[in-house]
Amino acid sequence: MDETQGPLAMTVHLLANSGHGSLLQRTLDQLLDCICPEVRLFQVSERASPVKYCEKSHSKRYRFPGMSVLLFLHRSLGEDRLFRVLDSLQHSPWQCYPTQDTWGRLCPYLFANQEFYSLDSQMPIWGVRQVHCGSEILRVTIYCSFDNYEDAIRLYEMILQREATLQKNNFCFFVLYATKSFALQLSLKQLPPGMSVDPKESSVLQFKVREIGQLVPLLPNPCIPISSTRWQTQDYDGNKILLQRWESSSVAQAGVQWCRHSSLRSPPSGFK
Repeated sequence: MDETQGPLAMTVHLLANSGHGSLLQRTLDQLLDCICPEVRLFQVSERASPVKYCEKSHSKRYRFPGMSVLLFLHRSLGEDRLFRVLDSLQHSPWQCYPTQDTWGRLCPYLFANQEFYSLDSQMPIWGVRQVHCGSEILRVTIYCSFDNYEDAIRLYEMILQREATLQKNNFCFFVLYATKSFALQLSLKQLPPGMSVDPKESSVLQFKVREIGQLVPLLPNPCIPISSTRWQTQDYDGNKILLQRWESSSVAQAGVQWCRHSSLRSPPSGFK
């Protein structure tokens, strides 16, 4: 089976406050139905009670959101559709994402002449871009601090059991699903030196993996079982990851080879 046509190897889990889950799920479904109705990438669940997040002082370093979702859309496929997507982001529960930090400083990276939106301060930021050729794209981007970027590539290659589809000096992506007119990508983007990552506590990437026993000892952070089929860990910058055992009658041997030959850092002593 073509790996870009089979079951999704990744989903994005968003954790909403009690009573808000259904609204957020409908909001995401309505937004994406006109772009990729066959892909159910986002799953919203609710926590029992709201969580208070403590903002740490990072006066000397800018912090960039750990995850973004970008929609690359063709105007040629219908201006009404493009404007409808843009208009939906202007209304509740969507919020404009601030381009200044708590000290009033303009973030110098990626925000120039661009608008971002979010459903919650602890969820991914969203943006819409126009493309004039190629397929339309839904791109989930994980941002990596400058020193962690190369290790992050090897980590996600090992989890996905494939090499990046395209790799440049500070950017790479994996194609997770593709048709003639649409592609779903997971990308990694290296931040400039001196900029740190702000992991989003209500955003979790879940991956289906075949060889969980081979994978766990090689992860950079402790991997904690949360059910009989799922384990929780995080990447080098603190972005949360769930690993779900992929039950399949035809287990690919490639996954075993990836785990045996991947080289990652030794795990740190504590799980943050």
